[in-house]
Amino acid sequence: MQKVLIVHDISCYGKCSTTVALPILSAMELTGTLLPTALLSTHTGPGFENFTFLDLTQEMRKIVDHWISIDLKFQAIYIGYLGNVEQIHFLQEVYPHILAEGGKVYLDPVMADNGKFYHGFDQTYADEMIHLARLADVVMPNLTEAAFIYGTPYQAGKLSSEFLTKVADTIQADTDASIVLTGAGIDEAAGLTGTYFRDSQSGTSGLAQAKLISGSFHGTGDIFGSILVGSLMQGASLETATTYATEMLPIMLETSLNNPNIIQDGLDFERYSGELNQFARQLQA
Repeated sequence: MQKVLIVHDISCYGKCSTTVALPILSAMELTGTLLPTALLSTHTGPGFENFTFLDLTQEMRKIVDHWISIDLKFQAIYIGYLGNVEQIHFLQEVYPHILAEGGKVYLDPVMADNGKFYHGFDQTYADEMIHLARLADVVMPNLTEAAFIYGTPYQAGKLSSEFLTKVADTIQADTDASIVLTGAGIDEAAGLTGTYFRDSQSGTSGLAQAKLISGSFHGTGDIFGSILVGSLMQGASLETATTYATEMLPIMLETSLNNPNIIQDGLDFERYSGELNQFARQLQA
């Protein structure tokens, strides 16, 4: 099976980051390997304010040095939460040594949402992330992250096709990567959420939409990104992968709303492992 390197934090409790990416990619018949960027006792959402945090930057170097010594390479590198600018520079330096020939780099530049930086991130971090984005085959920021990285305008709610096209044009002026903009085209009146995509190779672009479930739930972006990467690695087009990930997320979320502790526990995505596996096999056929 193809090997995917997951560069993300480990939040020991609360389903997000690596504890989401690894099982989803496994269900989609890909071999996941972890390069953890930080170790946290829980995710950083409400109810877990006193979480512990251990920076693993130095350990990352030791791990990758060992991989290089045994010539271990990956068909894809899926980058999510990075704890500091040093980790951005480190990945820029080492990725050619661990990425197989023809391999892909998928970047989810985790740092912000709803017009604000997450705790521990700032504009200096966003300015450095642009260099890593230039190495990626697919970048998947939300609209806030796109605004901080590329200086595009930030706007919430229902968005015009002209606005999304302008954002994508600005991003593609700086990188050859395909683009997936999450949280794009939310239309509360119509009960829809959207994801804008543009394939840098084919030029295909569009807006994938699905049922809107209001609220803020930790780990949803990681679930989306993992399904997207899994689909692309199994041969789906960017349009197909984006549409599938966009449609699966509210299905998983709606099922999970029965859990009164959903904010801390995360989504019950495990219930859909069979569906993810079936979709992966359809793509392989």
